[in-house]
Amino acid sequence: MSRAKFIDIGINLTDPMFRGIYRGTQKHQDVFYSTVGCHPTRCGEFEQSGSEQYLSELKDLIEENKTKVIAVGECGLDFDRLEFCPKDVQLKYFEKQFDLSEQTQLPMFLHCRNSHAEFLDIMRRNRDRFVGGVVHSFDGTKEEAAAIIDLDLYIGINGCSLKTEANLEALKSIPSERLMIETDAPWCGVKNTHAGAKYVKTTFPTKKKWEVGHCLKDRNEPCHIIQILEIMAAVREDDPLELANTLYNNTIKVFFPNI
Repeated sequence: MSRAKFIDIGINLTDPMFRGIYRGTQKHQDVFYSTVGCHPTRCGEFEQSGSEQYLSELKDLIEENKTKVIAVGECGLDFDRLEFCPKDVQLKYFEKQFDLSEQTQLPMFLHCRNSHAEFLDIMRRNRDRFVGGVVHSFDGTKEEAAAIIDLDLYIGINGCSLKTEANLEALKSIPSERLMIETDAPWCGVKNTHAGAKYVKTTFPTKKKWEVGHCLKDRNEPCHIIQILEIMAAVREDDPLELANTLYNNTIKVFFPNI
């Protein structure tokens, strides 16, 4: 298993929890690629400085960092957290971000929570405006997965995708050629209460305070991606190394097509 190659498609390395500064000392550095876009729960930002200016600033950020920005996003709809941004604002500015993907010819990194019908409606209307992408942190049904695949999109799996037996059944229905893997660290870890937890084989030493060689208690870490693979492979009855290779190649195909 140690020879498996991974590309974690969703991880929040710029989150303060991952900046590597502990008690005033820089403990570690990270090298990573990025997406540029507006999360659905933050779409109100479009209206704070004017939507066209905000969109222009996003495009400038992409143009100024062409070697590091590999997708437009994370964008989409999240009707589970309307307290952060109302539905009408999310709908308006999700659609607006297809301008970015069309102009830059970058794939999209997509978010869909409790909004499948509206999400699909917008995706279908704009499918010819972007080159492809992935719906990350998928937690929907088999039918919802099939509809996403019908749009020639990929599906990202993390701990939030593996909470219930229904989630596991949905995972089994997705062709391996349409899957990607992620942690969404420091969030979306596999909890002991998750249906998928029983398939985890690899654990890591953990401390309450940061220490070299240990994970932090209750924080999802990049290394936990192996646990996602173990669950995916067991549920699907796939060889772990073969599945890891497929997931890696899927990710290269979408986000690094020139490699």
